Amino acid sequence: MKSQLSAAKYIRNNKRTGFVLILALGLTFMAMYVIAYLLYTTSESTKPICFELPRKIVCCSLSTASLGVNYDDYEDVGQFVKAREKARTNLTEKLSSDPDVVKAYYTQVLYASYNGVVGGIGYEFPLLPPEEVPFVVKHLGAELVEGRMPEGEGEVLIDERVMKNGGMKLGGWFQQAGYGEVFKIVGVLRSDCMGCVGTPRGGYNSGVGFVVLCNDNSNNLRELLAKYGVTVSQDNGDNIYDVEDYRNLYEEDIRKTIDDVINVILLTVMVFLSISVVVAYVSFMRNRVGEYCLYASIGYSRSDIYGMMMREMLVMFIAGILLGAVTTVGMVALLRGILIEPRGLSAQWFMKEQLLRILGSFACIIGVLQIPMAVTVQKIKTIDLMED
Repeated sequence: MKSQLSAAKYIRNNKRTGFVLILALGLTFMAMYVIAYLLYTTSESTKPICFELPRKIVCCSLSTASLGVNYDDYEDVGQFVKAREKARTNLTEKLSSDPDVVKAYYTQVLYASYNGVVGGIGYEFPLLPPEEVPFVVKHLGAELVEGRMPEGEGEVLIDERVMKNGGMKLGGWFQQAGYGEVFKIVGVLRSDCMGCVGTPRGGYNSGVGFVVLCNDNSNNLRELLAKYGVTVSQDNGDNIYDVEDYRNLYEEDIRKTIDDVINVILLTVMVFLSISVVVAYVSFMRNRVGEYCLYASIGYSRSDIYGMMMREMLVMFIAGILLGAVTTVGMVALLRGILIEPRGLSAQWFMKEQLLRILGSFACIIGVLQIPMAVTVQKIKTIDLMED
């Protein structure tokens, strides 16, 4: 009775050939996972800003036209300005009196930026009198972990992740490159929504607008404003980002873009890896034609030889995947320590979808390899036929 052809023996006796293929597969696995890990860091890190922050606070600016004040209806600029201020005050009071609104302000805002490994996002936060700041901090569900509450002009409380991300420190200046030495960081906040708040300093700001402290019943600001006769229109120059806008921004501009980039990278890697592995494996099999013919001559069938070839290939692919998994864990830990955490970013260690994509890519390569393997098996001859 013939014994089963051993796959392990050949690999063990040809360590260099097997190791090169295993190493190539392992490094490919690691590269495909780590690239996705870095790209998905952006989408994972911006989740609090896109999903949690607009549930607590929404900032918007409305044109005078949307407020129902038109310049042509007034005899001079002074009357127009008074009417505009009255309209803003009335809307602020109406919003504050709404049962689903915690509080509303018409105030100055600052722009905070938060950058991922690729791309980033920005959002506005309010500048209010010092006595209002603790109320806003409480509403945001934030905790003051370092420093103190603002007491004077131009003092801000910044989320700890935003501070790390921008290379800022307690006692330093908020986004000094953009605002100069104007807004001093006097406290560090920690919350699920990455909210910030501060006090104004003269005319230094990123604009003036309505700031609504909201809940889940009032964070769709378009619907809320419609209750008071205000229709938001981009044509009028209105600028609003509520819970729906941030959700769409995340799904369309962040998550979908990153998914598309990763899919292109995976497809490119898979094509080049397939070509490389097929070329290498065809050469690998050609060098063993005599061996395959010898097996056929001593009584092994083509299916026996094909089974041995499949076992050899699977052993090397599985070893490559295991090597890739080990090196990936080490690389991810390294990146987390030197890049992700120091920049105030968040990332998932285990990405099931990406792992399935990689394994699916490897399975496709194994499928492609069946073609040259089938051709090789069909061309196997016994020694006597080879002599003929």
